Amino acid sequence: MPRLDANHPVAAVLTGLLDRFRVEREIPPLAPDERLDGKLALVTGGASGLGFATSVDLARRGARVLLADRREPERARDRAVALGVPPDRIEPMQVDLSDLDDVDRLAADLARQGARIDRLVLNAAIVPTVARTTPQGLDEMFVVNYLSSFALVTRLLENGALPRDRRPGDVPRVVVVSSEAHRWSQGVPPVRLDAPRDGSPRRVLAWYGTYKLMLTTFAWELARRTQVDGSPRVSVLALCPGAMRTGIARELPAPLRVPLDGLMRLFFQDPFVADEPVLHLACSRALEGRTAVYLHRMAVKQVDPRAADEGAARALWERSEAVLAAWQEPVSPPAGSPSREAPSSAGRSAVRG
Repeated sequence: MPRLDANHPVAAVLTGLLDRFRVEREIPPLAPDERLDGKLALVTGGASGLGFATSVDLARRGARVLLADRREPERARDRAVALGVPPDRIEPMQVDLSDLDDVDRLAADLARQGARIDRLVLNAAIVPTVARTTPQGLDEMFVVNYLSSFALVTRLLENGALPRDRRPGDVPRVVVVSSEAHRWSQGVPPVRLDAPRDGSPRRVLAWYGTYKLMLTTFAWELARRTQVDGSPRVSVLALCPGAMRTGIARELPAPLRVPLDGLMRLFFQDPFVADEPVLHLACSRALEGRTAVYLHRMAVKQVDPRAADEGAARALWERSEAVLAAWQEPVSPPAGSPSREAPSSAGRSAVRG
């Protein structure tokens, strides 16, 4: 299949529009009794768009949802309650995923509270029109769209907040919101993951595809590392929700944004429709004991072969560890907690079943 020229946002939108009609449904709807009563879910980017819809619908299926976002998570909780979600089912969590220190703080807070996450939905993403740097001097799009997810998952695995000691049939699930854009990418940067990025608006969707490829590659490596004797201790699942109405393109220049907004309003899915594959991956009984499953809307597909390549995935994991190790300083542990040294590449490689 020829690759879409990701430098053209209109072409990307039209491709998404076509997908609404050419991707045939293969999976039936969830049954009413496929629920998450008593389960704890964490959704990143939960205050708007797909993340908000997912948070609300997971809560409607019985989960207690930690709604993590840097933009007014408390107001998002109030909106969820106005939609009928019981107030004790949504807990707002302020976190800036562009700040790796804040990601560390979130992971440490969850461990200190004794949280045991049953469903982790990695949803946050941005499409900035200019290159911006994070407090650690890294590119913001790189951190939000990829590195923060890598950091959060590895931290939660290390501190036990994402447990790997559950009995079969009750293992936690990590649901990665990827995109068919991962197939557009020309590949993972060959030299430095944290090298400065071309921040021109005409290149932003190409970078979006690159980070989705990195995220999907990470997911498949995580699936391998969290198996024991072929049985997953953490179920790792990914999806492309298809074309939907969101504010992710809000930074595009007005000549592009206005017509794209019009197309989205007319033809794209509402987030409360587009979240169906997320809910399926989080709730479906048919996925018990399975890992490394990818949905394009409600159809099972194979990921791009580059994302499934074991050698490339190991290399990406190690390079991601190296980026984290370059900025991380020793952190004073909370009172009564074991001391935590600065992470090293050797320490990160211990994330295995």
